[in-house]
Amino acid sequence: MPTPRQVNWAKVRVFAMTVVALAILSELLYLLTNGTLLEKKTSLYLYIPDATGLASGTPVRADGIDVGKVDRIALSGAVQPDRIVRVTMTVERQKLGSIPADSFAQITADTLIGDKFIGITTGASRVAVRPNAEIVYQDNPDLMKRLDLSQFEKQLRVVDNLLTDIEQGRGLVGQFVQGTGMYDEWRKLLRETQTAVHAVAATTSTLGHQVYSDAEYQRLRGKILEVDQALARLQSGQGALGPMLRDDAQYQQVMAALGGWRQSVAGIQGSEFFQSDASYADWNRQIRALIRQVDDFNASPVMITSESYDRLQGMTRELGKTLRDFRENPRKYLRLKVF
Repeated sequence: MPTPRQVNWAKVRVFAMTVVALAILSELLYLLTNGTLLEKKTSLYLYIPDATGLASGTPVRADGIDVGKVDRIALSGAVQPDRIVRVTMTVERQKLGSIPADSFAQITADTLIGDKFIGITTGASRVAVRPNAEIVYQDNPDLMKRLDLSQFEKQLRVVDNLLTDIEQGRGLVGQFVQGTGMYDEWRKLLRETQTAVHAVAATTSTLGHQVYSDAEYQRLRGKILEVDQALARLQSGQGALGPMLRDDAQYQQVMAALGGWRQSVAGIQGSEFFQSDASYADWNRQIRALIRQVDDFNASPVMITSESYDRLQGMTRELGKTLRDFRENPRKYLRLKVF
C-alpha cells in the first residue's frame, strides 16, 4: 500500500510529464506549420487551364520565397479555355505587401522531375495585391524550347554516379544500403539508450534512488525548516536582528538624530549671515579690501624689481662669509685683555 507521500509524488511526476508532452506537441505543431500557425491568412485566386501536378498543400512561392499553400482546387464553371480550373491559395496576410498587384503566376518545378509549385513573379506596381484578389496566370513556354539538354545530361550523369556509389557501398547511403556498419552503430546506440533508461528506472542506481526515494525531498524539507525556524526566531525577537524588528527604540533614536540635524540646518539657514544682506555686503567689502591689499603688494617695487632681492642676497652672502671666517679663526674676533 503506497503512502500518501508516494501518491503525492506520483501525481507530481504525472503532472510534469503531461506538461512536457504538451510542450513537445506544441513545438511539433509549430514546426509542421513552419511557424505560421497563429499568423493571419487570406485567400488569393488563380484560374488555370489544367491542374495537372497540383494538389492541396502545394507550395506557393513569390520570387522563390514560400508565402502560402494551395487550399482547394475545383472546376470554375467558366467556358474560357484558360479559366477551366480555379485554384484557391492561402497566403499569409503580412506578406501581401511584398506582392504587387501586377504580379503573375506560373506552375513550375525546381527540376525536370521535381514536384510542382505555384511560382508568383512580382511586378513593378507600387500597389500591393488585395486580399481575395485574383492573380493573373501566365502559361509556361514549351518545355522543349526552354530545356537545356546539356544541363539535363549533367544531371543524369550525377544521378548515375549516385546510384553507382550506392550499388558499390560508397558514401553514407551506400554503406547503409549495402553494408551493416551503420545498422550496427544504430543498434549499439539504441542499446546504450535502453541501458540508460533502465538505469533511471532501477531503484538501486543513484539516479533511480533520487527519483523513487524521498531522500532528496527530506533534504530539501530540512533546508526549508531551517529557514522557517530562523524566520521564527527573528519574529520572536531572538538573535542580533530580532530586537530591531521587535523594538523601535533604535528607529526612534535615528529619527531623533535626524531631527537634531534638521534643526541645526534650519538654524544655520535662519542665521544673520544667510538672512541679512548687510552681512553679505560686509563680507564682500572685506574680501575686496583683501584683494586690493594683495594687488598693492604685488605692485610694490619689492615685487616688481630685483634690487631688493639682490641686496638681501648680498647681505646673506656676506653674513655667510663672516660666519665661516668666525668658525675657522675665532681668535680673530675674541680678544681677551688682562688688566
